[in-house]
Amino acid sequence: MGLIAEEPTQFNWPINRGFPELRGLTSTFGESREDHFHNGVDIAGLNDEIKPIAPGTFLFTRNAEDDPFAPLIGPGNFVIVDHGKGWWSGYYHLAKSGKARSGPVDANTVIGYSGNTGHSVGAHLHFFISKDYGKTMVNPLIVLPGTVDQNPPEIGALTIVTPTTKTSVPPGKVSRVRLSQAFPVYITVTDPGLERNTNRGVYELRWKLNSAPEEVRTFQKLVVHDGEWKLDGKAFDDVFGLGLYSLGKLGFQNGTNTLRVVAVDQAGNKSETEFQLDVQRMY
Repeated sequence: MGLIAEEPTQFNWPINRGFPELRGLTSTFGESREDHFHNGVDIAGLNDEIKPIAPGTFLFTRNAEDDPFAPLIGPGNFVIVDHGKGWWSGYYHLAKSGKARSGPVDANTVIGYSGNTGHSVGAHLHFFISKDYGKTMVNPLIVLPGTVDQNPPEIGALTIVTPTTKTSVPPGKVSRVRLSQAFPVYITVTDPGLERNTNRGVYELRWKLNSAPEEVRTFQKLVVHDGEWKLDGKAFDDVFGLGLYSLGKLGFQNGTNTLRVVAVDQAGNKSETEFQLDVQRMY
């Protein structure tokens, strides 16, 4: 998929569990988290040794014992490492930090152990990579060594949402739909990953309605703009809704419509499907 320029050095995975097959990669960058984007990658596991993705210096650490009267919400026990040139990496939900919590780190420094602290529903490491001193979150799978994954994303039904109903449109057969105006359209897409049983997000989503230009959404980076995180300039509610990927308000024509959807994961595996809609426009 290509690297983002000006990395300070070669990045490596924070948990060494055998590569290129990495099991337990349960969540990827840019997924929906109800009201915000998932800004990193999750690896399931308890008490796995965590090492920095590149040499650097401790920027900030926090453990529960640092402030026993404050609840540990969000990241729980965590570490942030400064890699220079504005690049940082963060490691959340730690069971505990390593022995060192200040000074330089290298490839052999154990900075913590994976756990289940903070806002976490199971033992795992959530880690992020950022540039521009934390103002840009980068998809870690772009800059980390590639892992094995031969399973393509799975594309499910469309969902058309009106103020009173939700209409499900399956792929592969003609669906008759009556529309009084242009309503939001969402689609179910998941990536099973290496183990075939995770519901990860995709790297790229493309869709084309009839002869209209193809629209593309790539989950490469999040940038702070006007006080909120945005993906290619789009706010969270423009990208997701109902926990599904948003295709926006599509301009269906009266009569036969063909919507082609393509989903691509980080390994380049691709799925493609078509939806056939017989639309009766009331506007």
